[in-house]
Amino acid sequence: MKKSLIAVAACLIIGSGNLVAKPAEFTLPDMQPVWESGKAIDAEQTRKMRNSYTYTAMLDAADLGAYVSSRLTEFLPTATVSRSGQVAELEYQLMPEIGEVRFTSDLGELSLNEVLQDPRSRMRAIMVLHKGKVVFEQYPGLRPYDSHFWASAAKTVVSLLAAQLASDGQLDLKKPVDTYLPELKATAWEGIALEHILHQHAGLDINERSMGEPGHPITDFYRAAAGDENLPEDADFMSAVKAAEKLSEPGQFFEYSSMNTFVLGAVLERVTNQPMQDLISERIWRQVGMEGDAHLGLSASGEPAPMGVFSSRLSDLARYGLLYTPSWNVVSEQPVVPEGYLEQVYQAADHSSFLNHDYLGQRIVKNFKEKCVGASYQWDAVFCDGDLYKSGRTGQALYVSPETDTVVVWFSSSYQNKIWMEGYTRQIVEQVFRQPKES
Repeated sequence: MKKSLIAVAACLIIGSGNLVAKPAEFTLPDMQPVWESGKAIDAEQTRKMRNSYTYTAMLDAADLGAYVSSRLTEFLPTATVSRSGQVAELEYQLMPEIGEVRFTSDLGELSLNEVLQDPRSRMRAIMVLHKGKVVFEQYPGLRPYDSHFWASAAKTVVSLLAAQLASDGQLDLKKPVDTYLPELKATAWEGIALEHILHQHAGLDINERSMGEPGHPITDFYRAAAGDENLPEDADFMSAVKAAEKLSEPGQFFEYSSMNTFVLGAVLERVTNQPMQDLISERIWRQVGMEGDAHLGLSASGEPAPMGVFSSRLSDLARYGLLYTPSWNVVSEQPVVPEGYLEQVYQAADHSSFLNHDYLGQRIVKNFKEKCVGASYQWDAVFCDGDLYKSGRTGQALYVSPETDTVVVWFSSSYQNKIWMEGYTRQIVEQVFRQPKES
């Protein structure tokens, strides 16, 4: 069984893919619906899955990839993000009408219930919370106690840690990154303010559109994760980081890259002298009544991969989302999100460069059918009404609406990353919870 991070690292990319409304192009002919692949399998089948693993499995997100994404620790080196204390039990006040929310996506005009029954959508589990209570929950392709790969939805964890340390006075986001990581002096990173890295405005040629180009730093970044035998023995994430070249002046353009998140995480470890799993545990996971431990992926050289190699139960992703809402006290005794955080996110969201330059902005506009949107603090979308959204490859979703006190989360195993059902997150809020605007 291969112990490689390259498949998962590749899964961090948020590429839009070729989105067309032809069912045959969304799935393989012999792929099982998620409600079949999500069932428990016997010992012999389990061994076959483990021994069939290849680095392309999670990238394709077919049957084997679906298995891997819900059993991350069986395939990859990981560090435990520990929970503690009493579980914050979530109350239920189910609202069946949420299943009737309709939206037109690449699958056509369907209700949420119809999407959950459509094997092309590959949506495996969904939970909606309103005012701290579970109002909708379905597990068509997972068991409720299964952990699942967050992919890039985990990037918000790194940005939250950075905001906490900045609020505590331990981190100055205006300072150049090489102030904290001297090894980046005399590289293209020298002089780039942390805030530009935080908001994906680093001005470097590290956009994930270049993934796969031979010799490109973003390609080597992922090859190092796998311990590729064609790379030098000492190759690692940081060596790829150092090889990045300047593209434009920092702060001019939004350029999405997991490399930015890794560098930010490296700064956090250096400032606190704590490993990433302990930082997340101490400042977030053990502050919340999480139901289970989480797991953080590690590279072959032992570097943490907080840019997306992270897994937990869906209910704990939902508890995490609550931290950004007025109902944070349902899961925590004290605020975890610093005071003023949301205002900082809104102020930093650059709408023009996000929409006009990067592929991610174009995808968000297409899939949400809205143009009043920007990005900052590692969130993929910061809407003009204050709602926040973060996605992960294969269809993970974290949607937070502070104004309506609503959280929508789901896990998915979308084949080859071809379909994005993300528009439903916002429509749940718009059609059910947001007060009609006066005409």
